[in-house]
Order: sequence, then structure tokens, then C-alpha cells
Amino acid sequence: MKITTRSFAKTLFSLINENKKVLIGLSGGMDSVVLLDLCEKIIPSGKLFAIHINHGLTKESDNHEKFVYKICTDKNIPLILKAEKRTIKRNESDEMWARRIRYNHYFQTLIEKNYDYVLTAHHANDNCETIIMNLDNGCSINGLKGIPSINGKIVRPLIGYNKIDIINYAQSNKINYVDDVSNNDLSIKRNYVRKKVLTKLQKIDKDVINKFSNISKKATQSVSKLNLIIKSFAQSIPKNSLGFFEIKDEELNYFTNYHKLILIKEIIGETNLPWRSHKYNLLKDYISKSKTGSSLRLNKSWLILRDRKKWILNQNKIRKTNTTIDNFGKYRLNNGSSLLLSKIDKPTFTKDKNIEVIDYEKVKNKNLKVRSWVYGDSFQPLGMHGKKKVSDFLIDNKIDCFEKQSQLVLTANDDIIWLCGQRISDKVKVTKNTSTMMELSYEKNVQL
Repeated sequence: MKITTRSFAKTLFSLINENKKVLIGLSGGMDSVVLLDLCEKIIPSGKLFAIHINHGLTKESDNHEKFVYKICTDKNIPLILKAEKRTIKRNESDEMWARRIRYNHYFQTLIEKNYDYVLTAHHANDNCETIIMNLDNGCSINGLKGIPSINGKIVRPLIGYNKIDIINYAQSNKINYVDDVSNNDLSIKRNYVRKKVLTKLQKIDKDVINKFSNISKKATQSVSKLNLIIKSFAQSIPKNSLGFFEIKDEELNYFTNYHKLILIKEIIGETNLPWRSHKYNLLKDYISKSKTGSSLRLNKSWLILRDRKKWILNQNKIRKTNTTIDNFGKYRLNNGSSLLLSKIDKPTFTKDKNIEVIDYEKVKNKNLKVRSWVYGDSFQPLGMHGKKKVSDFLIDNKIDCFEKQSQLVLTANDDIIWLCGQRISDKVKVTKNTSTMMELSYEKNVQL
């Protein structure tokens, strides 16, 4: 597809508003210089800027900087120059390091200069190489998307053009550029794919680049639709009384293992945040192998818990409660719940475990307190003759780990008279001899 100023303008301005300030990542190579030349013709002065990062990785680095400086001076395009020195980071190659610091400078400059977008010169061949490398790494359908034309503040208006189109444009417009010798290093995977794999594929099928571009478009559309479905499902997931998300196993049967991970990312608000492979693998192993009661921290805020036939995701930090009850009335507790104590003459017994009626005379003039339970606590559940540990009671009633942490108890002179929302003590039950009663009403109202 021949590159023209008109066709390029149509492509670029379909991605961004033509009044935006753009910053071009300018290496001095053919692709980026062609991009600069095209942008100069359609973007007005004061809206177009360039940035060059001198990575210092080759002997030619300084010469490339001088070349870029001259181009921008001749074209009267403001240029930002950045220089870096290679720092060693575990498991980070020169290419990974260069890419990381390059994009760091891009985003930092956008903020400092109040520019709108960064334009890079990735093209269809780059996209094809990326898909091949993703396939070699055992990618999912997500890897078939390749390089997006726009990703947040990064815009790639040449992604629809083949390398040959860029070469033809450079020759027709007599564009000078520099060659990066590191592109000849076949120990670099992308260079190997470009020179050894893709060239052979092109000899077999001259249209292979366009075919990979079509695969990329179809995969992008499919992933987009799947993500919409996942997002809609995530929004429909109910929260329990503590405000935690609960997903039943039978509901997750509709999803592949990969899409289960995407669903969890959506719930915790990290859909657009890239995860490293080890984090994906850690969560994947947890989902397939975890036992009831085990949990995994997803980030600083979120935990996921395996609970029998469902999964529970919790964002809240459980806050400990310790509140003294002075009189009848409603008490707001620091975990977002409330406790109402009312003196009544005639009881109304219900199946609601959050509402109980006790013999008031048995707690009258005692020090009442509502607090978080602790290991070692025990009480005499209604209907039992002996005591039982609170921990055992919660386990027997299949209370999940998160709900256990938020469980409150009401005490009278330090003796547990109510496991709030679960069971009262046999010691305070209403009998035929009860003359005055007190109603206990517990409301879980966790604010997220």
C-alpha cells in the first residue's frame, strides 16, 4: 500500500484529534525519520515535537544523536535529547533495558511538557515479527493481537503499512537516515525472526505480512468482544454481606483458565495493567490446585480465597472492633456494621440470625462489649450443655476465612453471650421465667 500524505493523515487523525500535541520517538532510523517527514507535512508548528534517547550501547550512538539533532534543526522541529548509561538489572537484556528507559522518558516528557501523545514508527512487519515471537512463546489469542495501533498515550500510525511501503516512501522523497548496527545481531530474537524466519516466509508467500495483519485484526476484535463479555459478567457478580465478591464454580465453568485470570484482573481493576508471566502462572496454579481455606494475595489491596465451591475476592482490610455498650440504642461499629439493643415486652422470634431475643435480667448491670473474636474464645451455644470454641463453631458452620476475620462477639462481663449473626449463648436464652427481654439486632453494612 503506497504511503501518501493524504492516506497517512487519514490514518493518523482517525486515531487522535488533529489539534493534539504529539511527540515523535526519533531514533534516526528509516522508519522514524519517515514518520517525522510525514508528520511535518500535516501537523502544524507548535504541535509537533521529537525526542531522542542516546542509549550509549554502540559506538555509533553519539553520531546518531548528532544526525537527529541536524534533522530537527533543519526542519525547525523542537527536539528533546536524553542520554542514558546501561544499568544492570537481573534478567534484563540490553533490548529490554533500552525499551524500558525509552518509554520511561516518553511518558515523563508527556507529563513535564503537557504533550498529548507519543508517536512511534512501528509498522506491519514489526507486528508480524511480534506475533511470531508470541507464538514461539506459547501465547494465547491475546498474543495474536500483536502491536496495537493505539495503546493509551502511545500511537502507531504506520502499523498498517509494510516495510516495503516505508522503503519506497524514503526513496521517493530522498530521505536520509542512519542504520543501527545492533539490528544485525542475530543473538537478538527479533533480529533472528526478521532476517531468518520472516524473509523465508516472504519467499514462500509474498503476502504473508498482510495475512498476519489480518490475523492481528481478527484477534483484536475477538479479544475485544470477549473482554466486553467478561466485563459485563464481572459487573454482575454479587457481593456478600461483608462486601466481598463471590464467584461460584459453576459460573466459572463457562470460562477457560486464561479467561478466569482476565476476569479476576477485571474485578480488581487491573484489566489494562500488564502482568509479568510469573504472576499469571502463580494465579493459574492457585486456581487449579488450591484447597479450601487457602488464599493468595493479588496485590497490596486484594486477596482471593478458595472456599469449597466458590471463590471470594476481598479488597477490604479487616478492622478489629472493640466497643463498650453503655445503654440501649444503636451503635455504629468501626468495621461499618451496627448493633441495636432494644428493651422489649413481647418477643417476635424470626429465622433471621441477625436478630435475637435474650433474657435481659441475665445481662442487667453487667459490662457489655462488642469486639472481634480471638483464637481461644469459647461460649455455650444455644441448646448445648458444654462450651465450644468459637473457631470450631465457625468451621462447623462453614464460615469462610474472610468472614471469620470480621466475626464479632457480644460479651457480658467478658463472657460471650452472642456470636453476632450466628448463635446466642444458652446462658441468656428466654425461658418461662423470663420477665424482661432485650432484642439484639446486628446489621452488616461494610462500606467499600
